[in-house]
Amino acid sequence: MSSKPTAVRHDWIRSSHFHDLQETDVLNEIGRRIKKTQETAHPLVLLDLDSTLYEVEPRTHQILLEWIDSPQSTSFPIARDKVAKITRDHLGYSLKDTFSRLGLDLSFQEFSAAWENAKAFWQERFFNSDYLKHDIAYEGAAEFVNDIYKLGCEIVYLTGRDEPGMGRGTRQNLLRDGFPWEKPKTHLLLKPTFEMDDLLHKKSAENYIRKHGTLVASFENEPLNLVSLSEIFPEAMHIFVDTICSDRPAPVAQGLYRIKGYIRP
Repeated sequence: MSSKPTAVRHDWIRSSHFHDLQETDVLNEIGRRIKKTQETAHPLVLLDLDSTLYEVEPRTHQILLEWIDSPQSTSFPIARDKVAKITRDHLGYSLKDTFSRLGLDLSFQEFSAAWENAKAFWQERFFNSDYLKHDIAYEGAAEFVNDIYKLGCEIVYLTGRDEPGMGRGTRQNLLRDGFPWEKPKTHLLLKPTFEMDDLLHKKSAENYIRKHGTLVASFENEPLNLVSLSEIFPEAMHIFVDTICSDRPAPVAQGLYRIKGYIRP
């Protein structure tokens, strides 16, 4: 994989090749393949959570609102006033993205220090079960996962969240939002520790996946994760959920699918 050209975010999207299908066509094709796979094997679908099934910006928004009301932010009045005016459009993948969208240039020491302070405040809370209640399932996501589950496929939620910090809240949200969970043929694979690399965790799930079925499709918002899964399981559909993603470089890819949401007419 390292020998292939890499790109970041929008450059990766522009450089990669996606099948020319609308969201409805992609989602319907998965259903068709599940039915086809059932003739000879046991179908399985992998689903990431953050920014794939769940909008996590409300979690960050809540944390930033708490930061501007906290003693930690009082040393940064300009940044605090800017953050107080934050809207949904300002929220990016990272706090660095968000500060940039607010016009807070991190090349200035004052804003850089404010960002570091807010980031420490954010990190203590973002990866915590107590804040997962602010996440919102993307419109149509639960309905789609229920539809494919009813077709008889195994559902595996494969996430970079860690069990100690986020396991409880993750399970609560899946039930709250009506995703197939605590039912036969539903699985949740979380990292055993916070420190474990997300990509390593997802690649190491290969044996678990092969043990429980034949992979029909994977859903991911992170290009590097998606490309890695496509190399491990080249026979499956691999769907890039085009919401927000990190700036981690990924190899330019061919033969992927792309959706912006789960709404079908």
